[in-house]
Amino acid sequence: MPSGKVSTLLLLSALVLTWSGHLPILAAPAPAPAPAPEPLAISANITGSLGNLCSSQPGVLSLVQGSAANQDRAGLAIAVPASLTNAVAVQQIAQIAWEYIYSFPIPFVAKTLALGSANGTAVNTFYLRSNRLATSNDTAVVAPNHDTIYSQGWLDLSQGPVILTLPSFDSNRYWIVPLQDAYTNTYSVLGSDYNTQAGQYLIVGRNVSVNATFRGFTPDRIIHAPTDINLIIARVQVMSNADTAAASSLNQAITLAAYSTSANATSSTMSKATTIARAVNGSGYGTTSTLLQYVTNLSQQPAAWFNLSATFVGIDPPGMGASSVDTTLAALSTTAGNATGLAATAFGVGSQVALRCITTSDVGLDTKTGWNITNGAGSYGKDYLLRAQIARSGLGALPASQSIYATTTRDSQNRTLDASTGNNYTVTFPLPLPARAFWSLTLYNAPTMALVNNTINRYSIGDNTSGLSLSGAGNNTLQVFISASQPARQSPQYANWLPAPINAPFELILRLYEAESDVFSGQYAPPAVVRATDQASTITSK
Repeated sequence: MPSGKVSTLLLLSALVLTWSGHLPILAAPAPAPAPAPEPLAISANITGSLGNLCSSQPGVLSLVQGSAANQDRAGLAIAVPASLTNAVAVQQIAQIAWEYIYSFPIPFVAKTLALGSANGTAVNTFYLRSNRLATSNDTAVVAPNHDTIYSQGWLDLSQGPVILTLPSFDSNRYWIVPLQDAYTNTYSVLGSDYNTQAGQYLIVGRNVSVNATFRGFTPDRIIHAPTDINLIIARVQVMSNADTAAASSLNQAITLAAYSTSANATSSTMSKATTIARAVNGSGYGTTSTLLQYVTNLSQQPAAWFNLSATFVGIDPPGMGASSVDTTLAALSTTAGNATGLAATAFGVGSQVALRCITTSDVGLDTKTGWNITNGAGSYGKDYLLRAQIARSGLGALPASQSIYATTTRDSQNRTLDASTGNNYTVTFPLPLPARAFWSLTLYNAPTMALVNNTINRYSIGDNTSGLSLSGAGNNTLQVFISASQPARQSPQYANWLPAPINAPFELILRLYEAESDVFSGQYAPPAVVRATDQASTITSK
């Protein structure tokens, strides 16, 4: 199976694309239409697959009912104790699992907010800025891209509006500033693909009327956030090493500042960010140093998990208002806190079912060439499973209209990608790739998803990489060579070398910035990764 991992810098907005054709005008009857091209990106659907069942509350109930009857469905592989196989207990376990899936992003957001905002004291400013592309020395971010530099900050609009200032960018440079609400939905995007103009924009909170006016800002320059807590990550393309300074200067010119009025702020003297940070630290696990440690520890205590989630929803509800799912979180928090014996076991089984769904089901489309294409995140609606899966991989990913992510950990024979045992690989790309802006192929150490230290400081290959060796008619083919050992200099393999780790398996992420419609419709799949000792794969991309 392809990898279900997704980059930390992932957030994708859903697109609905339709096929449109034109019939020729002919004097004679038109010939029979050619058969539609066979989708390359979508694997055969398996009825009742784990991902399908985990995606809805009735599906989760069906999974638990199967386990309770000793009829494992879709490979859930979680046993329900005999004492909890009655209908009432099964319903409770399924409810716990579904609420766990629903609330899964909340501890990630809460802890990341507490860490990044210094417990709520450093909001409405960029607390992280990069002035160069990521390297193997940068391990704080999981699966960083090697294409853009960034500025990252948390907004707390409960204290008033915030001014976002954008510089004037050169016309050939890709840049993007997406805004993400407290529940990881991207609700507004500014950038080169949207013809966004330089100047100031005002971001206002959830309680601000759509008819509200602010001096100095026309309605088209006012952005209404659905929640008061928001994540903002600006990205600026670096087109070459020589371009780093220019890109960094533009990145530094993207700024945040408080609007000079307290109008529309809440009456509370304590910001929502501070309140959430206190809830994180008061959970009993807030003092652990890393996000992973915090979420891991919290997940083992259902009462603490649901208490934090209910508190978070109470402080900053989803933009559409609290739902029945939200109100159930508070009830589960109380129930879990008082649970003993079988009741406590039910919470344990429910959380196991949820984690199995989140960690085992693939995100996006499986391809026939061994890749998984993530194309549905960013605006989730009621797809809480996908929202949980993306949160597990990281916050702040780009919307699908801006970047499509294809990942793989398998070669053309479905073996783990691992060059540490002397295996070499090739990936042969027909050019151009379906990206209107640009594309990149980045290699990561699979266990850590960190960039790989290497002798030539190359972490990715893309259409901005200089000195590549192309082949085919009109130089329309690029064969990337992957190995742990350095190829001979002056060879085509060296020119196209993407270094792999010497002591671990690896994972590939193909990023298509402003992908073409073929990617969304399933008519494109990245080419298979072929081990050098194998015959050429018969599987090709369009």
